[in-house]
Amino acid sequence: MSRYDRQIKASQFGEQGQDNLSKSKFLIIGAGALGSTISEILARSGAGEIIICDMDIVSLSNLHRQSLYDETDVHQYELKVDAVKRHLSRINKEVKVTPIPEEITSDNLKQLLEKFQPKIVIDGTDNFNTRYVINDICHQFRIPWIYGACLGSKGTVYAIDYSVACLRCLLPDPPDTGENCSIEGILPQTAHLTASLQVSEVMKYIAQGRFSNHFITFDSFNMNFKSTEATFFYNNNCKTCGTHDYPATMSDTHNVTKMCYGKYSIKLPSNIFHKKIPNTVKSTSLFKIIKADHATVHLLKDGRIIIYDVYSKAEAKSIISSLFTISV
Repeated sequence: MSRYDRQIKASQFGEQGQDNLSKSKFLIIGAGALGSTISEILARSGAGEIIICDMDIVSLSNLHRQSLYDETDVHQYELKVDAVKRHLSRINKEVKVTPIPEEITSDNLKQLLEKFQPKIVIDGTDNFNTRYVINDICHQFRIPWIYGACLGSKGTVYAIDYSVACLRCLLPDPPDTGENCSIEGILPQTAHLTASLQVSEVMKYIAQGRFSNHFITFDSFNMNFKSTEATFFYNNNCKTCGTHDYPATMSDTHNVTKMCYGKYSIKLPSNIFHKKIPNTVKSTSLFKIIKADHATVHLLKDGRIIIYDVYSKAEAKSIISSLFTISV
């Protein structure tokens, strides 16, 4: 009996869908609650190749909702993308998994799309700045992508192939969820349901060559689901699909950015990585982990810095200034 017998028997998918899936590459951006779950489902389903990008390490607070990881990953300070590759190889050795230990920027996303030419890009990030980069670059390359976000008990999924409105048409400016997610938290079933709906859009596209073209929102606690036809959201003045200005592709260094779950990030010159920094608890060729009072700082090889357990931009700036003697 075929490993994929049960999904092949599903009339919506069938033999052709399985064949298409086995020949397809998927670029997953982010290896957190969404990205790790999406990668696991696609690996179990028999995807051809999974390329997964993230520069974060597995932490104890991840484990309640990121079911691919375990306590061993936490104790080893393992990069999420390396843990994903190791776990998925045990689940399905036929699927090629390519870990990319990088934070996504407009420059490296272009390089990844040119190199791997994925069938679909899938959003597993935790901040809208990166999502706008994905939106703008994927529009330039005409590659479909699937947006997913969740907070508390609420989730949103929207698959974009540019026959309908793009993300910027719906959300010209980022919503203010970044200031609240570390306070409101996230229920594990919300993350898993969001990821499953994203994979549902993948399967539909692989089998039928199109997405649902619906903007999906839900509340997993109150069992409320809403699906809205996306055609109505198209905006002729959209800076992505209307005027083609692509504002997210403009590099913005030395700008402290709010992420989710008490995280801030900033991009500094790459030579900052070679500085000797006190209180460094782990150092590899790719990243350094630094303790700064109550906060933890990850310094990446490209000069990108992620500060954990801080809850204001002023606090993040103060930590950066004291560690790296630079004004931000």
